Amino acid sequence: MKQTLGWTDSSRDDGPYDVEAHHNRNQWTFKRRRNRRDLWETYPPELADWEALLDLLQRKYQRRRCAWRDVEEVQTFLDKARNQ
Repeated sequence: MKQTLGWTDSSRDDGPYDVEAHHNRNQWTFKRRRNRRDLWETYPPELADWEALLDLLQRKYQRRRCAWRDVEEVQTFLDKARNQ
């Protein structure tokens, strides 16, 4: 299922960023921009980005806005990343 989720990441030292995660065919792509006049840039996500995505997906699942398999997929990836 194609899905786009977005949030604001204000934990960075160089200022807040708008972040979007695109899900398409079991692949997540992360993009960010500093403000709405800037272009979106694709970047390799950090562990904090995956945690923010998981939190957002869990809240959406409670409101029946996303599938449980998406939550499980990100949770599995995070578990593997934390154990390495």
